[in-house]
Amino acid sequence: MKILRISVLAATLGIFFLMLASVDTQATLKYKKETGKKCTFCHTGIPETGDEDPQLTEDGKKFRDNGYKLTEEQKRRPASSDPFSAANLN
Repeated sequence: MKILRISVLAATLGIFFLMLASVDTQATLKYKKETGKKCTFCHTGIPETGDEDPQLTEDGKKFRDNGYKLTEEQKRRPASSDPFSAANLN
């Protein structure tokens, strides 16, 4: 009976942590869908959950400081102006 309780507790905790991890991913995809920009438009790397440094680019800092909305200048800039996009790495 004790093994069953431990197994149920472990499964419950595993599901809980999987749900927590998916919340961040959904938020990221939400911003990508809303802005039409790649993740690298705002981030220099992939931040981990709970990171104090979200690894923001200058555009990412402007986006954050503007209430998580693109500035007018950022809206006018095509996605290909992303400094880390494949088109700009050549």
